Amino acid sequence: MKQILFSVLLVSSACLAQGPRIFIVTDMEGAGGVNDSEEQLTPGQRRFKESRRILAGEVNAAVDGARAAGAGEIVIWDGHDGSRSLSVEDLPSGARLIQGKPTPANYYLSEKLYDGIIFIGQHAMAGTRNGLLAHTQSFNVRRIAINGKAVGELGQVAAIAGYYDIPVIMLAGDQAACDEMLDLQPKAATVAVKRMTGKASSLSLSHADAKRLIEQAAQKAVAHAKEYAPWKIAGPVEMTFEFLPQPPQQPVARTVSYKGQTVLEAFEAWLGKL
Repeated sequence: MKQILFSVLLVSSACLAQGPRIFIVTDMEGAGGVNDSEEQLTPGQRRFKESRRILAGEVNAAVDGARAAGAGEIVIWDGHDGSRSLSVEDLPSGARLIQGKPTPANYYLSEKLYDGIIFIGQHAMAGTRNGLLAHTQSFNVRRIAINGKAVGELGQVAAIAGYYDIPVIMLAGDQAACDEMLDLQPKAATVAVKRMTGKASSLSLSHADAKRLIEQAAQKAVAHAKEYAPWKIAGPVEMTFEFLPQPPQQPVARTVSYKGQTVLEAFEAWLGKL
């Protein structure tokens, strides 16, 4: 019996390795129906549990789409607020979850570890026009740039993924985040689950419609994962952070830079200071 079970596990592992390996990066500000930083983004807020359910639904729709396209491995990184947004209870069988902090400079990636990266619940970078809850790392940051090019959180992941020859292939989030993604990866499949309609208001798809479109987009992206090219940044690399003034302690904007011969070295210099 033990030998039979061992053989089954070997066959299952072999089958698992045959399909595309997909890494899903999650955030929450870009999930459908999320637009209030005081009620929906952190544990203890009045509508946080609702946000969690919405995010989990969108994530599982992406998992379903990836599976339909033959994905052999699906790993999800709970990337919002110190990994406090998802639970293994939320995930379907076969998916795996990364949680914890601090985030390593390699963003849990290594050389060609995955065949594609999918973003779910993603928001646009700080300062983006019509970007709902737009920010980069924190609402105190005005701008982050890599070798002079402004990047948001999705751009940072794309940069490290590119260092490891892994392409980004899909994003679901607000319309501004979708546009930001297409600037880095013109072939990416995108799903705008909402868009800004006022200073702090949004127009969102129903959760059912958002899940349906996310599943379709994930299936398309994963099926064509081999056709995507990673975003490669030639070294040396300088990563600059411009912070908003924080009076009275810091009455003027502050800029800090981190350098490396590669983008990974620059990220290591940055995260090593935190």
